[in-house]
Amino acid sequence: MTQEVITQRYKHMEYHPSIWTVSQDECPILDQLESASNRQFLAKFNRNVYNTSYFSMAKIIAVCKSKEKGTRKKAGTEGILKEDYGLVGDAHADCCTHRQVSLLAMESIAKMRKLGFDVGPGDFAENLTTQGVELTSLPVGTKISIGKDILLEVTQIGKKCHSGCAIYQEIGKCIMPREGIFARVIHGGCVKAGDPIKIEQADNETETLPVLKFTEKGSSSIEDVVAKESSLTVFLNNQELATLLCSPANLRYLAVGFLVSEGLLKSKGEIKRIMVDDRRGVVWVETERNEELAGDVLSKKIIASGGGRGASLHSAAAAQGQKKIESKIKISVPEISALANKFQRRCRIYRATGGVHSAALCDNKDVLVFSEDIGRHNALDKIFGECVLNDIATNDRIIITSGRVSSEILLKVARRNIPIIVSKSAPTNLGVRLANDLGVTLVGFARGKRMNVYTHAERIVTDEK
Repeated sequence: MTQEVITQRYKHMEYHPSIWTVSQDECPILDQLESASNRQFLAKFNRNVYNTSYFSMAKIIAVCKSKEKGTRKKAGTEGILKEDYGLVGDAHADCCTHRQVSLLAMESIAKMRKLGFDVGPGDFAENLTTQGVELTSLPVGTKISIGKDILLEVTQIGKKCHSGCAIYQEIGKCIMPREGIFARVIHGGCVKAGDPIKIEQADNETETLPVLKFTEKGSSSIEDVVAKESSLTVFLNNQELATLLCSPANLRYLAVGFLVSEGLLKSKGEIKRIMVDDRRGVVWVETERNEELAGDVLSKKIIASGGGRGASLHSAAAAQGQKKIESKIKISVPEISALANKFQRRCRIYRATGGVHSAALCDNKDVLVFSEDIGRHNALDKIFGECVLNDIATNDRIIITSGRVSSEILLKVARRNIPIIVSKSAPTNLGVRLANDLGVTLVGFARGKRMNVYTHAERIVTDEK
């Protein structure tokens, strides 16, 4: 590897001399280059020590700020993250938003460089450029620790692309909408390039237990990872409504999504206050209209993770008055297969435990919102709660779920005006009937390139004539 090759491949890093990154196989080559004749050349990059062990560690590559929104950020080596605010000195920092800090992986930036674009840290307006972490695989609610003091909580995966942002105007592409993530600052502190990153999410949603394993070769003592189960009691205007058995994550989203699915909450504007007690497993939701609930609704219900819900989910009756969905959205079979593959890659807790369901809101190209829970109903409600609280549109979107599509699940989807639902599992007969009546395209057994379309196949595009 010559100086000219290095200069070409890392041209953009001349503007960010202290955060020059190299691939693992290049480290020994660069060490050889660091001879007396090359020291002056390498000195202009002010290269830090990037040996193999340092490369393999998940870490911060750059800390980026801008004084205005919609512009490229200036990459630096350190900054201050303020609790419940963001990166001090950056235009996007705000105590009133869930998107206080943005993160983008150096691996994502490298994809753009391979396409010939001269881009680097900060060019896509991220605050923290990372390395060694697959950011988009982290579920909302994931805790990320940086260095010794900083703790972030993932609040959003991707975003809506604004065609007016600087990088889009310059090169016609932006990767933040698909590969960037956003977080709020739980604990602040000084963040520096090189700070180690640790993902903390497994501690909250899984537990490792000793088990005795039997095989044809005999028995052995091992440890197995299992999904955690907890209870969440939902209060609406100080009236106890229900206790949900669920995974202990994203409880705020679950409570709001449950209320929306039950028809007790229609929009974010109706919410006055939400209080969450994670330790006790209680959520209080207060609305602007403090109305008394009907007696049958208030009959205390313990709702199992996989069981039916309340009175509103007697689907035949509940479907009455539900408008038929009119949507011109089209999706091809290859697009469904691609989305199903992306969906599978997001199922981190399922891969670890085999004990949870997953759900995702998608457009034709990508997963927009993702959730996992021990209950298939809960996984969907967490999706809908996040959409309501974060103003994410559900019209003309697609739901992917790992569970069977019963009439209850179908009605949830129809109430959010979602025209397509895809499952890797089977539907029930009532689920199919309801999908047909309400104008929902129902796809089941979506595995690889195979799938069954049960209703409204006119939305599925094929190459067949």
